[in-house]
Amino acid sequence: MAARSGEFDLIARYFAPIAARSPASLALRDDAAVFSPPQGHEIVVTTDALVGAVHFRSEDDPANIACKVLRVNLSDLAAMGATPSGVVLTTGFNRGVSEDWIAAFAKGFGEDCARYDVALLGGDTVATPGPSFFSLTAFGSVKSGQALRRDHARIGDLVAVTGTIGDAALGLAVLQDRLTPDNDADRDHLTGRYWLPRPRMATGQICATLGRRIAAMDISDGLLGDARKVAVASGIGIEIDRTKVPLSDAAQNCVKNADDWWDIILDGGDDYELLICAPDDVMAQLDDQVTIIGRVTDQAGKVFITGPDGKMVEAVSHSFDHFSER
Repeated sequence: MAARSGEFDLIARYFAPIAARSPASLALRDDAAVFSPPQGHEIVVTTDALVGAVHFRSEDDPANIACKVLRVNLSDLAAMGATPSGVVLTTGFNRGVSEDWIAAFAKGFGEDCARYDVALLGGDTVATPGPSFFSLTAFGSVKSGQALRRDHARIGDLVAVTGTIGDAALGLAVLQDRLTPDNDADRDHLTGRYWLPRPRMATGQICATLGRRIAAMDISDGLLGDARKVAVASGIGIEIDRTKVPLSDAAQNCVKNADDWWDIILDGGDDYELLICAPDDVMAQLDDQVTIIGRVTDQAGKVFITGPDGKMVEAVSHSFDHFSER
């Protein structure tokens, strides 16, 4: 295997061209980036990390990994109603990773930055004897006082989600050979949703511009678990009608063949859709952006789910937790 370039050569060759899109990066030649938020706006900051053997597999496409580390952070900005201002990327490449792998990662990352009109402002590049890891901090802006919050849900609000739920969790089951779809189209759809989240930037920004009380968060650890986070933050309860949870055709085919897959759909995580709670008249303005799946109740901190038999039970979430013993 050919010798890999040194740290500064890697940065100059693969990441500086991406950063050149924004003068705030100072061409990655200084100690930090410099930028100002638009007048009358607040800064929104979020960070997420992807670690090898936890969030991605060694055989996964490096371009997809790069896109995912960007998009999971953009999903957090979407949940706050923010518009991206720029990102800072830290890459920790395993010492055995080839330069071709790094080049493919950088190419995918650069293309996705262009796709979402996001500037690379800086970061750090290191080598590690352990699994590769990537940490990204994203900066966004939102008009002062208009950031969406988890603690803004109130009794009587409608509960809605964007997109479809469960595709990514089912896609991971496919990649782990725990699920065999009926056809290649279903397989490609489900695994594609796992590899490439679709951050709902437009919906989040529309919610913020409405200037109304809206609670929102991105669904990363499973619908039931994240609904409970909103319930706890807002001091309310949430009732979800399982028959109204939107599924893709591929997911519907899975549950048609085995109802047990509903547990994975509701708890599996990696959806990166938005969970939104708002008054009826606000939801009416979001009608083409969301699917209503339930309502906010007075059962503080609890989530209930109604099945197709009409019976309501308290949801027991098994959503992902990095520090659980499972």
